[in-house]
Amino acid sequence: MQVKTLMNPNPPVISTNQGLVEAFKKVNDRGLGRVIVADEVVKGILSTRDLLTVMVGFCPTACTQADLYKLANAKVSDYMTVNPTVIDENSDALEAITLMVTRNFGSLPVVNSLRRPVGIVTERDFLLIFQDLENLFPISGFVTGKVSTVYKETLLDQAVRMMLRRGFRRLPVVDEEGRAVGMVTAADAVKAAAKAVEKLEPEYFFSRRVRDIMKSPLVTVEENRSVNEAAAMMITKGIGALVILDQEAKPKGIVTERDLLIALHYQLHMPYAFGKKK
Repeated sequence: MQVKTLMNPNPPVISTNQGLVEAFKKVNDRGLGRVIVADEVVKGILSTRDLLTVMVGFCPTACTQADLYKLANAKVSDYMTVNPTVIDENSDALEAITLMVTRNFGSLPVVNSLRRPVGIVTERDFLLIFQDLENLFPISGFVTGKVSTVYKETLLDQAVRMMLRRGFRRLPVVDEEGRAVGMVTAADAVKAAAKAVEKLEPEYFFSRRVRDIMKSPLVTVEENRSVNEAAAMMITKGIGALVILDQEAKPKGIVTERDLLIALHYQLHMPYAFGKKK
């Protein structure tokens, strides 16, 4: 299977000389959470994590309209990840998956022979492959335990700083008793940040609480379900994680798109490990 059969075509693209406000406007485009930076050929990439890092960096303790104005007009080229790894549209999907797993990428810009962007592939796109595979593994083998959570009354910018500090893209939200009530993601947060930057109104981001933007109810899964079933749930519900709850409705594990991509990488390589060519 070639990358071009799975990629998102016509990806959001901006040029290196544009202001960050344009990146904030486009990062939510079609739910991809990334913006390719290109002057005909790919020069960089900006993710939700990059933009949230910029947001809290410009406003470490407090935020004014002047801060947001400076942020909005800062050059994209000063904050993008320069010369990102790309994948040719005719490459095999397994090559792309291997790149993403081994180098910890959440996406890859897809280019043609002239290195011009023609699409982007994300972790979720590859989960479609599970529909053609046997149900071999339960998600219990790929679940992350010791789940970090955030209280629903936490200020949004504090939750974002926690995500950035710990390298997370999402946090289950709990009430005062520790029971799961929702999920807050970097994608949710960047939507609020984009509104604040576009309108130059800090309160759209810095005055909000997690409960204002979290997704609820939380989507959960039993740990004995197969990775194939978990992948199908994420795709149909348009989410990036499923939570496992204990008997008291408290989070005890989480499985993400990343975890399932690793499971997919493992399963696709099994024929090679046993000396068989798929």
